Amino acid sequence: MRRARNAGTEAWARVALLVSMFIVVGACLGCTPTPKSFAPPGKTVWVPEGCRSVPGSDPVLGLPAEFSRTFHVDTMNSDEVSIALAPVFEFDWVAEPSFYIPEGPTFDSEGNLYFNPLFPAEEVILVSLVPDTGARRWAIDGFSYGGGAPLVLDDPDNLGEQIIYHGVYDRALAVKPDGTVLWDVPTGLPAPPPLGEEIPSGYHCFGLNYHSEADALIGVMHDGHVYVLDRATGAQLLSTPYVIPGEPSPPRETLLLPEAITEKANDALRPLMGALPSSAKPLDLITSIVLGYESKVANYFSVDVHTDRIWVAATAPDDEDGTVDGVSEFGALYCLELVTSSGPPYTIQELFHTSFAGGTASTPSLTADGTRVYMGDNLGNMIAIDTADGSKIWELDMGRQIFGSIAVGSDKNELYPCTSDAVIKVADHGTYGSEVWRSRLDAYTPGFGQKNFNVLLATIGANGIFIQAGVGLELNGYPLPLKVGVGLLDRETGELRYFAEGLEESIAAMNSSPDGAVYLGFSPIRRAVSYALFGKLGMTHPLSGGVGKFGVKRFDLLVRDAACAASARTLNAFKNAASCPDSAEADIRQIRNLINQCRRSSLKAIADGDLTSGDWTILDGHLSLAEASLVPGTLDVAAGHLQMVCDFFPN
Repeated sequence: MRRARNAGTEAWARVALLVSMFIVVGACLGCTPTPKSFAPPGKTVWVPEGCRSVPGSDPVLGLPAEFSRTFHVDTMNSDEVSIALAPVFEFDWVAEPSFYIPEGPTFDSEGNLYFNPLFPAEEVILVSLVPDTGARRWAIDGFSYGGGAPLVLDDPDNLGEQIIYHGVYDRALAVKPDGTVLWDVPTGLPAPPPLGEEIPSGYHCFGLNYHSEADALIGVMHDGHVYVLDRATGAQLLSTPYVIPGEPSPPRETLLLPEAITEKANDALRPLMGALPSSAKPLDLITSIVLGYESKVANYFSVDVHTDRIWVAATAPDDEDGTVDGVSEFGALYCLELVTSSGPPYTIQELFHTSFAGGTASTPSLTADGTRVYMGDNLGNMIAIDTADGSKIWELDMGRQIFGSIAVGSDKNELYPCTSDAVIKVADHGTYGSEVWRSRLDAYTPGFGQKNFNVLLATIGANGIFIQAGVGLELNGYPLPLKVGVGLLDRETGELRYFAEGLEESIAAMNSSPDGAVYLGFSPIRRAVSYALFGKLGMTHPLSGGVGKFGVKRFDLLVRDAACAASARTLNAFKNAASCPDSAEADIRQIRNLINQCRRSSLKAIADGDLTSGDWTILDGHLSLAEASLVPGTLDVAAGHLQMVCDFFPN
């Protein structure tokens, strides 16, 4: 980051004043924020209404997705899972704390975790963990510039089995859940240079995505290179990697902190990226990528399962800002097509792109039916775009820059952009978008001069929304969390239904597993600055890397929420089956997912003593009768049996 001398001097004065204030006032009033206590929440009042946006049904993708198979759940980047999220949870463990994890983890159907650390001291390219304990299952050797969420697909050649795919800049591999490598291939891009004092950022891969028609894997790099590999063999399907047009976005000032403070933050971060030389400055690098500065592509991308079009948020061609200078002041959303008619080798062609002022660090998010794509620019605007031609439909000012991906619900045109101020519910009315609510996120009783704020993006579940909230200070509009945790919001009201304090912040995603728990890739960046400023005052703890688990605390209430969600969805499907049969069919697939979740959760609820085996026998009988009635003509019967399971639990 570039800093003028007078800006640095002024920042020194602000920081000195803040520290002095906290030392004096903290002794009298107490500056340590405390988490609020939350009782187990009642049943959510949110229910689906009308015809939903219908997801694809590709068997390799397992849609609608029950858990996080990619960086943002599915290839469309919906950040929506079809099952219920844990209504009561607690911080369980942290594993591999020496790894910085900016993307992932992702999961297989057994709940096993997969991730790739950034610049790790240990030369590993892919790591798998046991879900119950966080113990390492296996790791695959190799060094890369790291990052990127692994992609988990169902194996089309072996029913019931899955394969994990992972790609970095110059290497990609396919692995069975037991760690057996099926293929390990070059991508067609050269090996990145050795790490030095100046960290070249263009070699980051944000994770692979899947192209259904070509049965192919696609990787998009930070520098705009795109490679395409055959899913079955790993063979390169392009003659040479494609390059997205555009130039890096300009640098911008962010924190305006004194060099001594940024160096303390760098000192705290370097142990988590142990391959970096001692002179490297990870704070500048990560902050620029997160905010979309000095970047060409700064986040993951989407592939529409309906059309196989590829959507990448990047920078616009250099000349579109009026000056050809090697820097792009404009962002752009590119619609690309993999042309397979005359190959392989295949080619990639740009169908169109939509430019907008300012850059972006946003992942484009598609509606389940692929008709619209949403993203945020770095000026605080949420943009809705028609996927048919790239035309802008509407913009809505969120007040601050949107974090990463906008969560897109498949019901009621609900959208959930997130800023540091709040998680926001937006309704898409067709020609315009409107704000429905802003969450209060009052998870903590703040200390003197502090505030609650949002830390990450949202994941939508059948019974609520997972978020990460924190408490701390703001400096130049930049949140500096002292403490963080995970919360569950009500989809109807935005109220915080439950919250549990955790250990560390994440810049990844709210990764939900098959049992409804949430796992975070720990990747502190804002808290690195908090620690540099206030660590010696005891107001925040040392940084941690790794994966943190927030485990389910009340499996009986998870059975309750899954059954209640299934009942509401079944009744809605019955009401609308005649007018939108495709919607009803998608509902039936989701209802089966929720019933399966009830059964998985019941075993642990009985073991914990929160549900008796006798009661479960009765409840399971109703679930079986509901399953037998999951056809359009008798969905009302299925809804009745599911409602009886829901009503068994008091609110």
